[in-house]
Amino acid sequence: MAVQNSDMAKSTKLGIDFGITNTDVVISKDSELVFKSFVSKGATINFLKEIIDSCIGEVTTLTKIGVTGGKHLDLPSSYEQIKIDHFNEIDAIVKGANNLYKPKESSFMVISLGSGSACAIKKNDEIFHAGGTGLGGGTIKGLCSLIIRESSHEIINSLASKGEKEKVDLLLKDVVSGPIGNLPETASAVNFGKSDFSDCAKEDLAAGIINMVGQTILKTAITSAYFHEIKKVYVIGRTQKYNLMKKILEDGFKLAEIEVAFNEKSEYAICMGTI
Repeated sequence: MAVQNSDMAKSTKLGIDFGITNTDVVISKDSELVFKSFVSKGATINFLKEIIDSCIGEVTTLTKIGVTGGKHLDLPSSYEQIKIDHFNEIDAIVKGANNLYKPKESSFMVISLGSGSACAIKKNDEIFHAGGTGLGGGTIKGLCSLIIRESSHEIINSLASKGEKEKVDLLLKDVVSGPIGNLPETASAVNFGKSDFSDCAKEDLAAGIINMVGQTILKTAITSAYFHEIKKVYVIGRTQKYNLMKKILEDGFKLAEIEVAFNEKSEYAICMGTI
């Protein structure tokens, strides 16, 4: 009797999140997880085959395919006689955060920071969409490309980390001479409110763009959290990997007395919600 290869004997699950910019994949073989990312090419059979060939190779070991994200419903219900499970993205966001963070709370919010941003809430046994904004990583990349002619995440992150938002924003101390409520006088009152940008460097403009996007996401999330009486927030997605974005969220949630958590594998949370 032939001895079966141990890797071949293991059943393999594939979870895919078809994003606007990136398609993120998790390969689950027993208790082991491997992550990969691809430049998005749409939710098509040809792209699915490319992903499987790259991630699995031998399709006979594949027992499940889970999909979510942009136009995943365009895919059929099976591939090579393997069932394709389609997941609502809000469900995948919460399930993925649950798999990634293992939260102990019965109620929590997940902020998904992708090209845009979405808030999803698990409240006891209920999962629901709790708002969001069209601003996100896609906005940062688009505005930086337009204004400072940079589109690389690494370059934008480096520039913004050295920039000063005060060079582009009007602060509270500029317009009302001090703080308002629990907002410090250094908080932005008007994004890009300066009338003269002649002294602004690329670093300052990058910082101003990320600050504007981050503050909008933060205010949207805090409003939803207060309304639904949520005290714990889990962040997923690539956009929080901008250093300035993470600091904005950390400082803002602390001010709002809401606990927030980050994870280095956060960009793979949604695909983890499909396996």
